[in-house]
Amino acid sequence: MIDAGGLAYYFVTGRVNGIGRTTMELIQALAARAGELPFEVMLYSQNMKGIGGRNLHTPFRCRHLYLPDRPQVNRLLAHTPVKEWFTGYDLLHIPSNFAYVHRPDRCVVTIHDALFMKMQEQAFNHDKMRMEVPPFARACRHIITCSEASKRDIVETMHVEPEKVTVIYWGIKHDVFHPLQLAKEDIINELKEHYAAMPSDYFLSVSCNAERKRTHLLVEAYMELCKQRPVNDLVLVWGNPPQWLMQKINSSPARGRVHFVTGLGDDQLALLYNGAMAAFTPSSYEGFGLPLLEAMACGTPVATCGNSSLGEIASDAAIYMDEPVKESALAVMEQFENGSIDIEKYRQKGLTRAAEFTWQRTAAKTIEVYKHNLE
Repeated sequence: MIDAGGLAYYFVTGRVNGIGRTTMELIQALAARAGELPFEVMLYSQNMKGIGGRNLHTPFRCRHLYLPDRPQVNRLLAHTPVKEWFTGYDLLHIPSNFAYVHRPDRCVVTIHDALFMKMQEQAFNHDKMRMEVPPFARACRHIITCSEASKRDIVETMHVEPEKVTVIYWGIKHDVFHPLQLAKEDIINELKEHYAAMPSDYFLSVSCNAERKRTHLLVEAYMELCKQRPVNDLVLVWGNPPQWLMQKINSSPARGRVHFVTGLGDDQLALLYNGAMAAFTPSSYEGFGLPLLEAMACGTPVATCGNSSLGEIASDAAIYMDEPVKESALAVMEQFENGSIDIEKYRQKGLTRAAEFTWQRTAAKTIEVYKHNLE
């Protein structure tokens, strides 16, 4: 059984976070192989609205528990085998780091990273996760994670045996994220239907909200670049930039040249990647880094850092920024501006690297984990 409750937010709002996206893609990739699976898959969800696995319209049987999905309720459920009685599952896959369950020894959990064990971000309740996730990780039957870097962090910070953790890379929606057979002008015109001020030439950064993304340093580097009157603007997929940064931009030469774009669907995001001169990911920590591969799959050169999983995922297909990242980002932007970077080389390397990551491969490896833990 797969806990699909995390998809409710997507079906209510139309927006999906990284965990929700990977859960959805995994379920759909498994559904494409439904006729050949050596076990039955059931999708479980819990909330008062009845939203969950059934909304995916897969061939899998769905069970929905009409109870609030709240910690207080879930703590009570964890003390009695209600989910076991209600569904009759043999193995439960929890794709979202943690859940309150009565029998963790009958669970496979996906822990996406150990960020909450290594740093504190104001937007997240890391103290709570540090208290709950490690004992759950030690008690569950098996752990899936999405990079060797995340596996190392989980083993070291949660004191889990290495053989209990399987690395399964996420995939990319190659039917969406690929080089488009459109002229640059047509790409920009389509983007202008969503964002009227879309510039013709731009650097891009996607998934900018969290502190560890260090997007503010990228913006500060771009403000320095604007003293040189660059060709490229800076476009950020960032819904809530801090007011202090907006004030700083508006009092700098970058005023009017830093653009904040939100509310994009996958098709619009693919357009945004395709139209960019380069995509920047200056994060200090990532468990995987889907935007890296999405940009590469669109043929867009990528600049990133070598920390955590980023070097592992990007391999030799990225331009690497050193520390301090602000100064390095400025240097890389200048190289793009003066034409000293071999764009075609990084375009081809990126396409080759991104092709290695598919949801079909993710599903196949996940099936093997299920089979091994059902024995």
